[in-house]
Amino acid sequence: MTNRTLLILSMLIMAACTGCFDMDSSLFNNAELDAYSLSTSVIPAAQRQEVVLNSQGKRIYGYFVTHPDSTQRNVILYNHGNRDHLQFYWDRVELFYRMGFSVFIYDYQGYGKSEGEPTEEGIYSDASAAYAYVHTTRNIPDSLITVYGFSLGGAPATHLAANVFTPRRFILEAAFASASALTQSGTLLDVPSTFFMNGVYDNAGKIGRVKAPVLILHGVDDLFIDMEKNGKVLFAKAADPKRFIAVPGAGHSNVPATMGEALYQTTIRDFILQ
Repeated sequence: MTNRTLLILSMLIMAACTGCFDMDSSLFNNAELDAYSLSTSVIPAAQRQEVVLNSQGKRIYGYFVTHPDSTQRNVILYNHGNRDHLQFYWDRVELFYRMGFSVFIYDYQGYGKSEGEPTEEGIYSDASAAYAYVHTTRNIPDSLITVYGFSLGGAPATHLAANVFTPRRFILEAAFASASALTQSGTLLDVPSTFFMNGVYDNAGKIGRVKAPVLILHGVDDLFIDMEKNGKVLFAKAADPKRFIAVPGAGHSNVPATMGEALYQTTIRDFILQ
């Protein structure tokens, strides 16, 4: 029995004894900030704007990055993962900027400077507020908005593309299929998802309603969100046209680095612009 499995069994015993453990609190690995400190090595300060939105009566924060190429109005609406805040994911924004795209990245409730506490319904509300800003305030048509979801961000991304609007393109990276699939992947134990989670996070049940072309990337060696139980399930449920890229040697958070940044950038750019 591995140390990881022993730790998980200890958590299960503790949960059974206390009745107070749920995976909502474990899923959201959020960190709060008083101010963002973002690198200007790739994106000049003049090309970004801090944005304050309203979601469920809470103020949430984001940054809109404008690419200087005025002929390129494509925007990536990036839904980040469960760790930290948008500052932690700024290097990904820089990658998109290098591809020639404008980007909107935002923090869910309870992340970074955003008020409140993260919940399933909350992140859907946050994503809808982010879309409304890009579409209405920035006047970007749906046909030029690509929705991208990484890890936890696959849930709000799928909600947007399935229920709110049809984007130009839809991209998932290292996303989970559902609460049940995530539980079984993350714990390596076949236990009911309801034992851990208040939310459902049924990305697999929603993705079939996405009408945009779909690209799913997943690390073959992802030990946190298993590719077979998650990425492959999402791909099977998605409608055509769709493409799946399994990245050998990649874990949960290093798909671009394992692919090689040049290939990753070419893959994403070509998919969006084709």
